[in-house]
Order: sequence, then structure tokens, then C-alpha cells
Amino acid sequence: MPRPITGGFATVYKLQCPQRTWAVRCFLRPFHDHERRYAAISEHLTRLRLPYTVGFTFLRDGIRVRGQSYPILKMEWVQGEPLSAFIEKHLGNRSALLSLARRWVEMVKALQKASIAHGDLQHGNVLVADGQLWLIDYDGMYVPALSGEGSHEVGHRNYQHPLRTEADFGPHLDNFSAWVVYVSLIALAVDSRLWHQFSGGDECLLFRRRDFEQPETSDVLRSLGRHHDEAIRSAATVFKSLLYLGPRDLPSLDGQVPPPAVPSATTPSADKNWLEDHIGPGPRTPAVYTTWGGSKGGNLTVSTPADPSWILDVLLPPDGSPLVSFSNSAALERIVFAVSAILIAMPLNVVAQDLWPLSVLSLILVNLTLWVCRYRSDDSVRRFRDLASKVRQIENRIRDAEREIEAANREKTARRNYNAAEQARLAKELKALEAKEKSEIDAYQADLHSTLSSIAARRRAVNQQQADALRRIQNDIGLKVAALNGQISALNQAETTELNQALQAKQQRHITDYLRQFGLDRATIPGIGPAFKERLIRSGFHTAADIDFYRVQRMHGIGPARARSLADWRRSLEGQARRTMPSALSHSEEATIRARYEGRRRTLEQQGNSEQQRQRREEDNVRAQYRLLMEQLDQEEKLANAKTQTAIRDLRAHYAQQYRAIREKESELARDTASRLQEIDERIAEARRKLFSLHWERAKAEWKLWPYVGIRFPKYVKRIFLGSKPA
Repeated sequence: MPRPITGGFATVYKLQCPQRTWAVRCFLRPFHDHERRYAAISEHLTRLRLPYTVGFTFLRDGIRVRGQSYPILKMEWVQGEPLSAFIEKHLGNRSALLSLARRWVEMVKALQKASIAHGDLQHGNVLVADGQLWLIDYDGMYVPALSGEGSHEVGHRNYQHPLRTEADFGPHLDNFSAWVVYVSLIALAVDSRLWHQFSGGDECLLFRRRDFEQPETSDVLRSLGRHHDEAIRSAATVFKSLLYLGPRDLPSLDGQVPPPAVPSATTPSADKNWLEDHIGPGPRTPAVYTTWGGSKGGNLTVSTPADPSWILDVLLPPDGSPLVSFSNSAALERIVFAVSAILIAMPLNVVAQDLWPLSVLSLILVNLTLWVCRYRSDDSVRRFRDLASKVRQIENRIRDAEREIEAANREKTARRNYNAAEQARLAKELKALEAKEKSEIDAYQADLHSTLSSIAARRRAVNQQQADALRRIQNDIGLKVAALNGQISALNQAETTELNQALQAKQQRHITDYLRQFGLDRATIPGIGPAFKERLIRSGFHTAADIDFYRVQRMHGIGPARARSLADWRRSLEGQARRTMPSALSHSEEATIRARYEGRRRTLEQQGNSEQQRQRREEDNVRAQYRLLMEQLDQEEKLANAKTQTAIRDLRAHYAQQYRAIREKESELARDTASRLQEIDERIAEARRKLFSLHWERAKAEWKLWPYVGIRFPKYVKRIFLGSKPA
């Protein structure tokens, strides 16, 4: 199994085949439009055939895992080293890194010309092979066919604008990362120690995201801005000015600003001032991405350089550039100086002694005047002064633009302070109004609570009066009804008892009659022979009904054993008798008994019913009487609630108008503030674009001044005495 290289979007495997080697990308997240995007990218790259891209094939069902098919991307394998590794390998090799910087500019220019944006230019996606730059990983690439869509990624955080989102997707996408890499290359070409000082190679070249978010506290930018080398300071100044622009306003490496995009729901309108809003008003060196030209304070026009590689020369002058020398001959100055020296050396007797100091001073002034006139009339000096004047004009315009930005920022701060003060005033007014409304509503509710409490107390009193009246009725009639019910219950109990006793007597007679059918003389009883039977009969025990254990036991000679035998004989016959005894009285027997109780019970029930009816009538009268009182209280409570609700509703309607008025003021204030701030932001953005262009123009003008480093008046005087070759 090949060892994978895992990124944020896919895992890459190196697959070696007999004919060639492939990079197989297995995606970590599914996207519904993978195939369509790669088809558009493939068609565009195949048609243009740029020398920086490699061929690839998108396979919809490229790999199967546990029966499920997944897409893969098969890309040609480039045998090169990552950009960071190449830079680290060539640290200290100025020419190699400068050459790489030039090739970087050429590649970025080629991509822009082809309307392509890689989307994630960083050290891991740029390979260097035999001096050639190769781009890999096209997951976030933009081509014209994808215009109007969003991106599925936002690129490496150490190379992308902090405010870049998935909505930022267009030909401008690489502008920021191109500057990050380019400035890093320039700085490392001049001073390789920066690589180790700022941990280059640790997921970055020099810069990290925090440097973009907080440029004023960035150690990298501070070090570059204070570097002893003018090239690094210039590069840092230009790059730092870029950090004050939004992702869509960034210029390309040649200073060209992308066309303004129409703001959408996914594009924040405050991009132009994102850094100012993030850390407060920026320094006096913001930037914009257009190359502008024109007269001081006048209309600006766009200037398009023919080749963006000139930026490299502006920021880093090449070694061995020819220096401009003075064009005039110094012969006249030397002759005049020689004559003046001779006159000064003449004996005092030739010149009056009192005139000699004046003569010396006059000769010196004559020579100085000649030198100044001749210096100023020199063509090289005139060209130098024209360039220096242009630089001063640009610097004056820079100061004007900075003052304009500062004034706009002050105006913006003042407007925000005014808005905050007005918002606070309106909030305070709204809070006071809410407190006043609440106080009045609380007063209504307090009155209602007092009224309801009084009604509740009266309702409790009425309930108590009703309960007392019902209790009196219960104590009077209820006791009578209870007594009658008690008599009826006693009568019913007596009737039941008599019925049970009659049934028991009937059953007992049946058992006795059954036992009398079995004479002792005919019975076979263990231990009881004829003699004992005879004795028992003489003692009155003729049948089983006469047998009683205790009576029999008391007879002489019988004993307990024979008494138990006789008792067992009787119990056996009793059991037989019980199985046949009647279980209920006959209808006539039961009717006879019930008839004796029915009359008395009916009389008591009639008396009880009469008393209960009287009790109900009196209770209903009491309840009806107090129901009227309760209904009056309910109506009074309902009216109190309705009155309070109406008063509160009217009160809220009254205050709602005042709330509406305050909210309308807040909305109007917000709209006015937003409009004013937008207008100020537009002015600031325009001034920043102007300021960036002026910095740009100053850099070019200062580069043109560099060959005139020797065109200075002291150098001119030195040439008179020591001589030099004319230009």
C-alpha cells in the first residue's frame, strides 16, 4: 500500500505503473459538482496548454470500498521538490532566488492572462523541477466556465487573505497569495537569515495569518520595514499597504486592480475597511491595487506596465547598473579657479592692502556662482532635478492622500460617535418610556388586585354564610333523617336475624328427625355391645338424637372411649343429615316473617323520605339565595377585569405610538449613518487606491533616481579638482 500524503481536501497516493507514475487523489469529502468542475477545468487547461499545469483525469467510479464506489482524480506525477524545500536548499544563493522570483511573476502573469486562478497558491502546491514551476492540486481552481459559483475551500491560512470566504471565487483569487510568495522570495534573496529568524518552512515561507490580521504588531513586517536593505523595506512597504484592502480589491503583481464586483448577499460591503474595523484606524500607509497616474490632485488614469517583471527591478536593483555622470566639461570652472588663485596669490603691493580681503571674497563668490550656474545647467542635473521634483510632487500627493484618509477617518469616527450618542439617547428615552408605561400598568394592576382581593374576601364570606345555613339544616332535619335511617337499619337487621334463626331451627329439626330414625338397638358401634346398649336405652338413649358425649360419659361403666364411639356414630349420621337438610325457608315461611316487618319499615321509610325532601328543599332555597350573591360578585369581578384590560390596552396603544416614533428615529438614524459611512468608506477606498498608486509611482520614480546617486553638487565640486570622465 503506497504511503499517502493527506491534505485538507484529499489524500494523495503515488502509483507507479510500468509506463509512467501517477498521483491518485482520493477525496475526503463528497461534493455533488466534483465531476462538472473538473470537466470545466480540464477543458480550459487542455485548450490553453500552459507550461505550469499537468494533465489529469476525473474517474467517477475510480475506487470501490466495501461495495461503495467513490470518485478519484488521476494526475500526472511531477518529480520535483516543493517550493519551500527549493527555497531552503538555495538559501544564500541570491541569483537562484531572484531567478525563481522572476519565474514566479511570469507564471502569475500567464495565469492571469488565461483567466485562471489556482485558488490555493502555497508552498505545498507549487513544485520546482529543473528550474520550472509546476502547479498541482486543482480542487479550488477557477476557470471562466465556473464564473458565478463559489469555492469549496479557502486555501492555506498562511497564504490567503483573512477575509476570504467560499464566496470569493474569481480571476482575482490568487492576487494575495501571489504577493505573499513574491515578497517572501525578494526578502529571502536579499537576507537569507530571515528564513531561520521567522521559522520559514514551518507551514509558511515568512508570513503567517496573524501577520495579515495584525500587521501593526507583526514581528515579520516590523523587521522587514526596519531592514537595512532598501529593497526589503520597499517590498515590505508595498506589501503592508495591500493588507488594508478587501479580497476582491487586491491588485495583481503588476499593480492592476480587478474590475469592481457587484456586492452580493455573500460579499460583505465593508471589505475595503476590514483591517481598520479589526484593529482601528490604520497607519499612514494603506494601499490599493491599481496603477494610477495623472497630475497632482487631479483625475487619475490607469497605467498598464508592459511586463510585470519590472516590479522585481523596482524593488531590487540589479547589480552593475550604469550610473549617470555629469555631461558638462569642467574646463571653464578649472580655468576660472586657476585665474582666481593667481590673483589671490599676487603681492600686496600690487593690490591695495585694504582691498585685498574684499578681492579674495569676490573671487570666491565668482567661482561659487560659476559652479552653481554650471551645475544647474548640466543636462544630467536637470534630468535628476526633474526626477527629484517628480518624487517630491508624488510625496506631496501622498501626504495629501494620507491627510485625506485621516480626515475621512476622523469624520467616520465622529459620525460613529454621533451615531452612538444618538443611539444611546434614543435607548435611554426608550427605556424611560418603558419604565413609565410599566409604572402606569402596575398602578392599574395594583388597583385591580385590590378590587379582586375585596371581591374574594366577600366571596369567602358568602361561602361561609352558605355553609353555616346548610350546616344548620343538616343539624336539624339531617339528624331526624339519620335517626329514621337508623331505625330502618335496625328493623332490617332484626328481620334478617329472625329469618336466619327460623332457617337454623328448621335445619335443626331436620337433623333431629333424621337422627331419631336410627335406634341404638339396631346400630353397630365399636365397643358398644348389647349389654351396654341395654344400659343406655334404660338411661334414656334410644336413638342417635339422644346421644350426647358428656351425658354418655357420665354413665357408670361407659368410659371415654365408648363415649367417643357413640359420639362418632352420632356425628356420622349428622353429616348425612346435613347433606339433605333444607338450605332456605319455604316461600310461605319467609313471607310470614317479612310481613311482620314490612308495615313498620314502610312507615319509617315514608317518614325518612318526607324529611329528606324537606331537607333538599330547604338546602336548595339556601343555595339559590347565595347563588344570586355569588353571581353578583362574579359579575363585579368580570367588570373589574374588563375595565382594567381596556385601560391597559388603551395605555399600550398610546405608548406604542411613542415607541414607533422612537424606532422610526432609530431606523432613520441607522439608514443615515450607514449611508454616510458608506460614502466615507468609498472616499477612503478611493483615497487608498490613489495612495497605493502614488506609492507605486514613487517606487518607480525612486528607481529611476538610483543611477543619479552621483549627481550631487559636492560630487560636482570634487570633479573640478580631481577630474572625471564626461558622460
